[in-house]
Amino acid sequence: MNIANPSTSFQPIHNLLMGSIAAKAFYSAVELELFNHLQERSLTVDTLANELSVIPDRLEPVLDLLTASKLLTRNDGTYTNTSLANEFLTSTSPCYQGKSIALTMGFCRSVENSISDLLTGKKLDRSKTDKGWATERTMEGTAQEAIGDGLCEVVNYISALPNFSNARSMCDIGGNHGLYTMGVLSQNPALSGTIYDLPHVVNHTQKRCNEAGFEDRITACELDFRTDPLPANEYDIILMSHALYAFKDHLPETITKVANGLKKGGWFVSHHNAGRQEASYEIEKSALELITRLSGYTSHFIEKEELIGLLKENGFHNFRTHKTSNSALGLLLVAQKKT
Repeated sequence: MNIANPSTSFQPIHNLLMGSIAAKAFYSAVELELFNHLQERSLTVDTLANELSVIPDRLEPVLDLLTASKLLTRNDGTYTNTSLANEFLTSTSPCYQGKSIALTMGFCRSVENSISDLLTGKKLDRSKTDKGWATERTMEGTAQEAIGDGLCEVVNYISALPNFSNARSMCDIGGNHGLYTMGVLSQNPALSGTIYDLPHVVNHTQKRCNEAGFEDRITACELDFRTDPLPANEYDIILMSHALYAFKDHLPETITKVANGLKKGGWFVSHHNAGRQEASYEIEKSALELITRLSGYTSHFIEKEELIGLLKENGFHNFRTHKTSNSALGLLLVAQKKT
């Protein structure tokens, strides 16, 4: 009998398979609020299992997995959070990402059991995805994601633009949770903001802004930017943060709409993912693109060269680009409409 003798290792393939269970185990730890119990505390498996009402023997490999992922440290049989877990995974932290993680896992669940069918022609209803942006849970998830994805960095960059103190009107297209607009307005008390989003989203957006004390400075308005224009020559600043992808199929027309809505000398700010072709984070980028395309969207990446080219065609100059440090993929691209 000839026994097959592989010339390469199967381990990389096995690692891919184990990655699926690792992600689900991590999410279960978030749902159990495990990291809350290990904030500034070191606990044994038995003590933690008792507090969580779970079985110690089954909890231990979860803790070891989280330790290998650098979310916990283990010392003399006890476990405690790393600084990474304390900042993003404990619910009392201002940077807590629990609902953002739930949102990502929800997107994964929507496609992961149907990938073969989707690859061979089954379609997901994109309208269902669009409707989901209006739920309170989703909006809280996207707000947390913004905090973890460079919100403060984007706000600070915009507030440092030339003549920012003279700006009086801005709009945020697809602004959803409103944190970007509220952050920018906090840097300029004379600035007012309009958040444009789909009709079923804006009531929730306005409620969030009102509760934060911006009821007199922010107005949430219905707009389907796929079909509707902006008011002409209206804004000093137009912001799109992780929203431009939705218009990838009609990007030239979309940039023309942006240009028409800006005053002369006004700034367009796009915060989005780029660097799809760069040799880094290959698995993460490919997985994100897969979820995006299977969900009915064209892409989750807009490359710098493509966007700058379209902006030049529409009368923009003074281009500025900045990689947001809180995201390996995030790009801030800013351009000024010529006077």
